[in-house]
Amino acid sequence: GLFSASADKIDDIIAKVEAASDDDRLALLVELLGGDPEKYAKFFSSLVDTEVEEIYPVASSGAAMAPFYSVLAIWVGGVILVSILKTHIDRKKFPDATETQGFFGRCLPFFLIGQLQAAVIVAGDIFLLGCDPVHPWMMWFSAAVTSFVFMLLIYALTISFGDIGKAIVVVVMVLQIAGSSGSYPIEILPPVFGKIYKFFPFPHAINAMREALCGTYRHDFALYLAYLLI
Repeated sequence: GLFSASADKIDDIIAKVEAASDDDRLALLVELLGGDPEKYAKFFSSLVDTEVEEIYPVASSGAAMAPFYSVLAIWVGGVILVSILKTHIDRKKFPDATETQGFFGRCLPFFLIGQLQAAVIVAGDIFLLGCDPVHPWMMWFSAAVTSFVFMLLIYALTISFGDIGKAIVVVVMVLQIAGSSGSYPIEILPPVFGKIYKFFPFPHAINAMREALCGTYRHDFALYLAYLLI
């Protein structure tokens, strides 16, 4: 009945298509199927016709990556500082200084230079790379807090363990580059990173800078900085 008639019609269509030349097959298929090319074009284009509602617009993918690379630059700046500057005080000049005085006294130049580095990085993002953050001063403030935390952590590891501390800093940096959700969502990274990334300083610093760059949501900016400080 109906199935037999349909099968015969399909066989007839296949025979006509196979008999046609390569150039005529597409036109023949459209004709046999009773389709209108303009209607087909309109139909297929409607499948990908989307309406975009920008909630946190970013100028480009490069600008969207600025928080990750800016935070990475701040960390690398700290690593370079402890490599080229002396971390311990000169006991010949300060024989009576306590360990606490030596630690914080020597930490001060690292802190000041780190703040200068953070300001230069953010200024470069805005004026050279054209990131155009929604809240420029909040972006600088997030970089300043990030530099404070990173510099204190790197300096403490270096002054406590020497070259071993510097090696630890580099290893931690590599782990954070791979598993801080800076480039890819944490959900698509290996499961081990999903379990430990919250204990890294990178994700909180990156998220705080993203808030300043793209726009804030409730109190997330302050929360991310609080997590970073902790």
